[in-house]
Amino acid sequence: MPTAAATTPAPARAPRAGSVLTHPFHGPVRVLSTRTRRVRGTSTEYVELEVIGESMRISVPLGRSEDVGLRDLLEEDQIMSILDQLAQPSPPPPARKETWARRMKQLEMRVQSRALSERVGVVRQILRESGSVPKSLAERRLLRSVLAPLAAEISIARRITLDEARDLMVAAALPEHAQAA
Repeated sequence: MPTAAATTPAPARAPRAGSVLTHPFHGPVRVLSTRTRRVRGTSTEYVELEVIGESMRISVPLGRSEDVGLRDLLEEDQIMSILDQLAQPSPPPPARKETWARRMKQLEMRVQSRALSERVGVVRQILRESGSVPKSLAERRLLRSVLAPLAAEISIARRITLDEARDLMVAAALPEHAQAA
């Protein structure tokens, strides 16, 4: 079921230096500049980005920013939609028990879809099936790779700490965990 958060559009305007956007895999990024590069004899405009909280810089072709999934930071109503999606009941389990490897592959494919609703669904599924700290290393890594950028974006949008944003998401997905804490 798509939510408002799943249909977050690409930035409506050309990014300005200093503005904050969201990359689907790296999370919040700060626009450093735009520059023109010659690629295979063709001039292409690139947006130079710095991943907030990390010392990593990336470049995205300006004309392909929507294809890459670059978008504006979440608004408060979109954050509430994410928290609502985390709190929704889990979908029914498959009729036939899946193998762990197949389940992990499906989760990874959902993450790669770049759809925000799919990424939120992966967070909910891992947390509900494994608890706040998954036992398998692969699940912990996958959860961290999806949860970290979302929590970073929420922390910037709401002006709260990264830990508070992460706890907010875990509490939405696992209400019993929030009551025990």
